[in-house]
Amino acid sequence: MANSAAQPEYTEEQKKAYRAEKAAVMARMNELLLKAGNQGISEEETAELSSIFEKKIPGLDSLLGLKYVAFAPQVVLELEVTRDHVQPWGITNGGTYASLGESAGSFAWFIASGGNAVMGTTNTTNFLRPSKPGDVIRSTVHEVHAGRTSQLWRIDHVNAASGKLLATTDLRTVVVPLDQVTGAR
Repeated sequence: MANSAAQPEYTEEQKKAYRAEKAAVMARMNELLLKAGNQGISEEETAELSSIFEKKIPGLDSLLGLKYVAFAPQVVLELEVTRDHVQPWGITNGGTYASLGESAGSFAWFIASGGNAVMGTTNTTNFLRPSKPGDVIRSTVHEVHAGRTSQLWRIDHVNAASGKLLATTDLRTVVVPLDQVTGAR
């Protein structure tokens, strides 16, 4: 049965304003990420970039509630586990760790490459100990191999309170021409 709720109608002016705002946010995000890779960014810029990911760019990161803690010298993010992140037995769903690894590793390569787009080709996550609602998972990226066209990253997921390793993700990425991602011609 089709959803009977009326979908909002947007005027062409509203659509144009949305596209302009999104373009400005993406430009600032790219500027800060590139600066992070070249000379590092200040605490204020880290907070601004984190706010962009948390509030201005819709997607899985904001849906999950990821908090970006650092972008240089390593990408570090955190997630407070809620009951929305767990499987029926009350422990964190493994897909949550895989998503954390994908996000963290992809941003690490974007920063390291000077702005090239990447696509994950393999995401292998190994689970070592459980986490539960109330725990904070801290994910830190480590470069294993950063070649011209492919990279391998290891992301360690630890319990922020105890420091114990919860899981590891190995993420292989490949460079994708930016025009294939953005649709630019």
